[in-house]
Amino acid sequence: MQGLELFLMSAGVLVGVAYVATQFARNGASDHPVGRLLLGVIPAAIAVGLILIDRLDVVPDDMEQPIWLVAVVLVSVGLLLATSYRLARR
Repeated sequence: MQGLELFLMSAGVLVGVAYVATQFARNGASDHPVGRLLLGVIPAAIAVGLILIDRLDVVPDDMEQPIWLVAVVLVSVGLLLATSYRLARR
């Protein structure tokens, strides 16, 4: 089950990175260093993190539930703030 969860999290992050990269390309900033950083370093960091989490069992079992709760709340708040900022710009 942990492998599936790690796969889904990494797929979500990589889809987000791909979306941001396409936004950079659409704006004509594809040669910008930030765009290159997003396409190079972030997928590598995800791969290293997945290997470390899978091999070392970094997160203790009794801490998994609170970490999931905090992660869901933080992602929800981040998405809400980003949506409200985007709507306010229009």
